[in-house]
Amino acid sequence: MIISGNKSISLVSWQDGHFHSLYPLANNPNIAKNLKDSYPQPYTIHDARFWIEHNQKFNPPQNFAIEFEGKLAGSIGCEIGKNELSTNLELGFWIGEPFWGKGIATEAVQLYSEYVIEKFPEIKRIYAQVYDFNFACMKVLENAGYVPEAILKHGYIKNGEVGDLFQYVMIRDDVEKHA
Repeated sequence: MIISGNKSISLVSWQDGHFHSLYPLANNPNIAKNLKDSYPQPYTIHDARFWIEHNQKFNPPQNFAIEFEGKLAGSIGCEIGKNELSTNLELGFWIGEPFWGKGIATEAVQLYSEYVIEKFPEIKRIYAQVYDFNFACMKVLENAGYVPEAILKHGYIKNGEVGDLFQYVMIRDDVEKHA
């Protein structure tokens, strides 16, 4: 599946052709510091293979490769809530450092959010949590139409430092009212 945007950006289902690009792009501590600890660091060739194979089983896809001008530039996807939280979807994304500052993340988040609203009617809210030091991600989310929802004081510990989590949200009903 391919979802195309306006700036030479596409969201593409993960495939074997991404394998050799994923490992070197993802193996970057500057990316890992902004993501949950479940993101492998160092990011090995085995992690790349596992990620691609893991994502090939979803229909419809939940996670996509972000391509810019035909090159792998990052990743975007979600974790759908379970049980009583099944109307929630947690958004996550990263952009490879060589592609920072090009507006890729904002367009990818917009494309992905539109995809979720279309393909997952049970999802009522899409949210993302951002570490208090990641101002670039906060700006991406705001530019993509997400609104600040909460600040979870002392909501994380990363590399021995406790900090606040900023939570952003997009509510389906709000999007549909403005469509």
